[in-house]
Amino acid sequence: MQRTERVFVENLAIHGFHGLIPAEKTLGQKFFADIECKVSRSSPPSDTMEDAVDYGALCDIAQSVSASGPFNLIETLAERIGQAVLEGFPLVSNVRVRVRKPNAPIRHFIDHVGVEIELARDA
Repeated sequence: MQRTERVFVENLAIHGFHGLIPAEKTLGQKFFADIECKVSRSSPPSDTMEDAVDYGALCDIAQSVSASGPFNLIETLAERIGQAVLEGFPLVSNVRVRVRKPNAPIRHFIDHVGVEIELARDA
């Protein structure tokens, strides 16, 4: 029997200096990240952390990637987070990363803007 698990983090607040406008790179701003990992396995997990995806570590990865910037585009931030998750967790077969920017410097009334990327491990 094949089983799929979904491990996720939602609304992780990250401070970063990402954006195209110079003030974004000097003042920084808050971003929100969602990370969703899919794990496929043929048997149940062993009830140990070695056989699981640590959501605390997912948060650490996102914070670390953001701190390694600045990036001009939040697309780049999302892509780098996704790559780091795949590199750090061999159990993850697929990762979806969503990055939201609540204070985008545009002249429209918005809750947030954002991007979503999905990466899959090569079979």
